Amino acid sequence: MLFNRFSSPDIDIKNQKITTADILSSPHDISNSLRWVAMMSKRVKMSIAASTGIHDGEAVVKQLLAGATVTQVVSTLYKHGPETISTMLNYVADWMEDRGYNYIDQFRGKLSQSAAENPDVYERMQFMRYFSEIK
Repeated sequence: MLFNRFSSPDIDIKNQKITTADILSSPHDISNSLRWVAMMSKRVKMSIAASTGIHDGEAVVKQLLAGATVTQVVSTLYKHGPETISTMLNYVADWMEDRGYNYIDQFRGKLSQSAAENPDVYERMQFMRYFSEIK
């Protein structure tokens, strides 16, 4: 599974005590798991369950394109209720239909690092290029 929600401490400065940071994920938390799913996909001979930051159908599609075998959602269910699952599944089905896909395997891993035209987009070098003159 990539990635389970990490337990993170926080500090309450008013009461001067250690507390727990946000327990539930948010949509922006997807980036780390998305990167590692894309890098590991097609390189390991195992199923990859993506989690953390998956709050809508778009995030499910992203993880599948990166190469996830399955996606897991929890925080969005706590925040928005179980009907969220139907909304997410409908989004994925509509997205697939709009692009002519009949099966998830037709696009799973299509944007993984091993399938990318420029695999460096998943590496630190891309970050360095963004902030420098490196070409």
